[in-house]
Amino acid sequence: MKINFKDLVKAPAKEGYIKNSSTLVTGLFVIGGILYNLTKGYGTVVALGIALLVMVIQKILINQTNKYFQDMYQAKEMYKKTKNKEYLLFIKLCSDKMLKEIKVFSDKGKLELKELQDYANQHSAK
Repeated sequence: MKINFKDLVKAPAKEGYIKNSSTLVTGLFVIGGILYNLTKGYGTVVALGIALLVMVIQKILINQTNKYFQDMYQAKEMYKKTKNKEYLLFIKLCSDKMLKEIKVFSDKGKLELKELQDYANQHSAK
């Protein structure tokens, strides 16, 4: 996966699938400012390094989650066209994997994931 600098500094969507970490990053900036005089700048470097790490991890999670949702919505559309139940199984497995791996879903992400799971469960029971 390729991440360029322009994508890294671009702010995430206001209401995406992942919770926004801007509050945490802002807190780390404040901690870095407080630590500057106490640690002769070394604490600031550590705090800003952690903030950068948080932003990179958030960007990776956003890209990964968007891809998963795109794949699941495509599987839903393909199921509507072909009635192949393997697409429903894909949705179930992918959503289960996401719930195990990603712990920072926003309310929107949780809601859409639940809707996809309900759709898969409802149509696979037929």
